[in-house]
Amino acid sequence: METTMHRPQVGDSVWTSDGNQFAYVKELHGDYFKLDVPMAEDYWLSCTHISDYRDGKVTLKFPRSEADGHKLSEPGTEQPVEATGVISQEDMVDQRERMERELAAQRERLRNGDV
Repeated sequence: METTMHRPQVGDSVWTSDGNQFAYVKELHGDYFKLDVPMAEDYWLSCTHISDYRDGKVTLKFPRSEADGHKLSEPGTEQPVEATGVISQEDMVDQRERMERELAAQRERLRNGDV
């Protein structure tokens, strides 16, 4: 089965499936696009959420009421931004552990001269 992923252009208007125009495409990065949402914080969405794209109009697969559940803080993270804007305690601990492992590996490479 062949599928076509729609990729918008900077400046295109963004609409939800229930007919609400609420943002514009601000930036592109691979299969992701950043939304410029008036009076709100900008965020990223995956192009997989686009149901239709024509004449500079991007239509998403979900209604406006579900948009917050699809927000990404960065392209490719695939972890939605939490509604509060704060990561959970569990995610914070996981992130810290990953960072500590990476720092330990970097220290080891520096000691061995493998820069």
